[in-house]
Amino acid sequence: MATVNQRFRTAVLAVAALGLLATACGDDDGATSTAVISDPWVREPAEGTTATAAYAVITNDGDEAITLVGASSPLTDDVEIHETSMAEDGTMSMQEKEGGFVIEAGGRLVMEPGGAHVMMLGVDPAEVTGEIEITYDFDGADSVTVQAPVQPLPTGDDMAEMDHDDTDDMDEMNGGADDTDGDTDDMDMGSETTDG
Repeated sequence: MATVNQRFRTAVLAVAALGLLATACGDDDGATSTAVISDPWVREPAEGTTATAAYAVITNDGDEAITLVGASSPLTDDVEIHETSMAEDGTMSMQEKEGGFVIEAGGRLVMEPGGAHVMMLGVDPAEVTGEIEITYDFDGADSVTVQAPVQPLPTGDDMAEMDHDDTDDMDEMNGGADDTDGDTDDMDMGSETTDG
């Protein structure tokens, strides 16, 4: 009887092992996509403001769509992913992206001034130096943490070389024409100070 029991146990263990192996193989076949972050950078806060924006290129190296659903940073607890839209009158507004940004398989999301970006609110401008740690969170892919170098605000001749999107972005960062209530203390970048 002992031999029969031992054989039975061995058979049960073998079946269980095969089941685990099949599950692991299935996971490999349906593995989540991989998000690759390149060219990350953070804009130096405008004078008198307590917010800044982070940019990067996010590439989906997998075969399934992924969604950028959020971001975080040790710099502040108040981090949002934003989209930028243009109104019919030519003014830009920035607001949190509901549902996140979908990145198709093999596709990429370019986060740049005048477009999609990570908004970091309530920052201490003195701490926005060197490199800033940013974690990008995804649905369908693992989170990715990068070190993003801080780039200074354009000045003098650099301003003349900026493209239209950069100029509009700068206006909002400085509480310019797009800021309807003139409040730049919290550096809302237009998202809470304009409609849309």
